[in-house]
Amino acid sequence: MNWRIFLVFIGFSLFTVTFNAFAQEKDTLFLRNGQIMIGKLNSISLGIIQFDDIDLSVQNVKYHKIKTIKASMATYRIQTIDQSVYYGVLKPSKNYGEVIVDDGVVSKPYPIVNIFNLVSLEKKFIKKIKGTVVLGYSYTKSSDIGRTNFDWNLNFTEQKYQVEFVGSFIFTNNQGVKTRDRESVGFGGYYNLNSVLVAGLGLNYQRNIELGLASRIQQVVGLGRRFLFKSNLQGTLISGAVINRERSLEGSSSGNLYEIPAQFKLDYFHYAAPNLSFTVFPKFFLGLNQNGRKRFDGDARVNWEVINNLDLGLQFYASYDNQALAGSTTNFDYGIVFNVGYKFK
Repeated sequence: MNWRIFLVFIGFSLFTVTFNAFAQEKDTLFLRNGQIMIGKLNSISLGIIQFDDIDLSVQNVKYHKIKTIKASMATYRIQTIDQSVYYGVLKPSKNYGEVIVDDGVVSKPYPIVNIFNLVSLEKKFIKKIKGTVVLGYSYTKSSDIGRTNFDWNLNFTEQKYQVEFVGSFIFTNNQGVKTRDRESVGFGGYYNLNSVLVAGLGLNYQRNIELGLASRIQQVVGLGRRFLFKSNLQGTLISGAVINRERSLEGSSSGNLYEIPAQFKLDYFHYAAPNLSFTVFPKFFLGLNQNGRKRFDGDARVNWEVINNLDLGLQFYASYDNQALAGSTTNFDYGIVFNVGYKFK
């Protein structure tokens, strides 16, 4: 064999081995106590770093326990408290509690607590799906009443947009008679116009027998503004336009009903043990062609992550309609739901 060809072959082989080793290099969390975790960085949100350790599976690590981070197995959408957005990787810093954000053009150090949100832009479809599925049940022997609730909140994230699929069902078994008390299913898409503004479209289904509502099909277009940029606190204001079509329990149907929504979503995470998260999501609707109709739908949730992937949750919900539909004896509905949930990571 010609020695030049042989040297080229050896050089190419060494390059291939080096490239493969680099490509397979894992992400690393450097903890303040000296421990090192090796695996894959999934996300950063509300004070929690979600890391898939090769030995311990998915771990949720709080900001204040981290010295620095090295993450380059994927491209990340990195949003910081100063409202900057980067598409790049994290490099380790020599300073405690700091990382270097590198998007290939800019390389800038940030305190880890200033990473407002980080999402891994996965290549495989199934790995892009995150969220929680929860189930609850209560039973009263004296009245022979059983109540089941089932909820899910799944999302799919890409570089500029996010798709959400959420649902909530409450069923009652009253001495053998089963009723569908309250149902809600929503499918929505959100596009990040910039680090502050988000535009969205949604299609929702609702049912509430307490308010005389057999079904409501809701089409939504909206614009939201993020206004809280803290490591453990995030808030968004949303408004736009809504078109509803409703059917009452007595079977009467409406035409198109137009509303202006005003919605506010607040997410808060409690750093210290226990590992608690809070979500408040009130929604107000003002009717445009319904003779002053006003509606309210809202819920507040408290979740406690007992162990990895397992949540205990408490949900408070309320609905109000100043023009409740035929078949209803009240215009106000509220409830408390306890559930156990599994978190997809």
